[in-house]
Amino acid sequence: MFSMIPWKSSPFKVPVGEGGALTPFGSFPKIMKRMRNEFEELFNRFYDELPFPVPEPPGAWPWGLTALDKPNEIVITAEAPGFEVGDFEVQVRGNELILHAAKKAETNEEGKYHEVRERKCYESVTLPPGVNTEKVEAKYHNGVLTITVPKTAEGKGRKVVIKNA
Repeated sequence: MFSMIPWKSSPFKVPVGEGGALTPFGSFPKIMKRMRNEFEELFNRFYDELPFPVPEPPGAWPWGLTALDKPNEIVITAEAPGFEVGDFEVQVRGNELILHAAKKAETNEEGKYHEVRERKCYESVTLPPGVNTEKVEAKYHNGVLTITVPKTAEGKGRKVVIKNA
């Protein structure tokens, strides 16, 4: 399209683009190619490295851990397959709920080898204000630890009536 523009001699020089076409922007295809390469390099740098793998702290809870805020209670579920009830320790310290699980398994085949496997998991959950930490309950069933933290009257809140203006 720029090659159809009549060219006149002017006091400023107009660079000649690729293919002999005159462009007021210099070598337009070269600029666009350079911009594309710069953006590709930027995106490659960004997406190749992110999300970069963040190593879990040793002993962090490796399975799912969720908290559900219900009207009268907060229910925290922690997936923990392969553990038993006696392998868990649940504590409340101030406004923190601390989950700790440890299991040691030993394999001893006569004359072959002696293997000791130890699995440890630890997680700390900050509880919101307005919960009754004295009545926390924990249950373990089918690989899922369920902790129920009841709310106090302040934690339950109250419904606000909306009026027409």
